[in-house]
Amino acid sequence: MPRQRTPKAKAEVSGAAAKNAARFKDRRAPKTTRGLGEPYAAMTDEQKRAWAEIQYEMPWLTSSDRIMVRLACSWIARMEKDDLGVAASSALASILSKLGATPVDISKVAHGGDEEDPDDEFFAKPH
Repeated sequence: MPRQRTPKAKAEVSGAAAKNAARFKDRRAPKTTRGLGEPYAAMTDEQKRAWAEIQYEMPWLTSSDRIMVRLACSWIARMEKDDLGVAASSALASILSKLGATPVDISKVAHGGDEEDPDDEFFAKPH
């Protein structure tokens, strides 16, 4: 199965757009993209806390992601109260993956800081 296509906004946050400029050169984001915005009024306090955390941790999400984020929030709130079980945990992991929030995806996002990794000298590509 092919990898999911990285949205342009996420590529810009993660640095992938700078690293592979040609890959993202012709990729267009929707013109009416708005931020994720406020949580739905009918959400519980636990779900709203999960919304705030997701919004903070995943700045590339937009208004078109609202329904998936709401679904993730309901699973996260349920997880805080109960043990989810295998099927529900798998569903939450799938939702987070679609939002670009799995541990693999998070490791691809630049979190700021210009610190050099001391291991780079050992793993740098030869010239």
